[in-house]
Amino acid sequence: MPRRGPPGGLRWYLVAANYYTLVYVVAGVLTVAMPAVAWPARLALALAWLYLLPPLLGRATLALRGRPRGRFTPETRAYRTWWMLTQLQVIYGRVPLLEEALRIVPGAYSLWLRLWGSRASLLVLWSPGVMVTDRYLLQVAKGVVVGTRSTLGPHIATVDSRGQSVLTVAPIVLEEGSVVGALAGLGPGCHVAARETVPAGRLLPPFTLWKDGRKTTGPLPAA
Repeated sequence: MPRRGPPGGLRWYLVAANYYTLVYVVAGVLTVAMPAVAWPARLALALAWLYLLPPLLGRATLALRGRPRGRFTPETRAYRTWWMLTQLQVIYGRVPLLEEALRIVPGAYSLWLRLWGSRASLLVLWSPGVMVTDRYLLQVAKGVVVGTRSTLGPHIATVDSRGQSVLTVAPIVLEEGSVVGALAGLGPGCHVAARETVPAGRLLPPFTLWKDGRKTTGPLPAA
């Protein structure tokens, strides 16, 4: 049986949304390059364009459309909301230096994640090269260490037995004092208990509870 893709109208919507990053960059360059604007104002405008506009647009999207969470197919409203939010974040995946610059200032990266809609303590060590795919879907308590080049991925895309694309979205929870080892990867819905360490290089599948030094079956704690 052939795989079922999104309806034609939706397909065009998904493709058109991909142009957001190009429009965003070009508009930002043109705005900052306005000859009538002094250089200090240009710098402030550039920083606001890079670090404030996307998360504020994201928060507005969440307020108007709700926070995507669960399992969705491309034709659903929640999927389209997730796709819109993803386009707002593409620039940071393409240019990781933007986030690395924030991590130089203690607490700044966590504050920025809060602006997106995550709950992140200011007392978190974000190591170099950390990748976050959905910046509004994290719950990170104080004393957490997120290791070098680890990945926090609150979404995963799969294909079911009928060939239908399915998106799974759920927050990642890191309790107080937990550690995510270097090169580790956490999928949607993963939960690391307090003062537990996910070993370096360990990949946790969706909805894994890491407790007592191992994957634990059963329902996850309340987020």
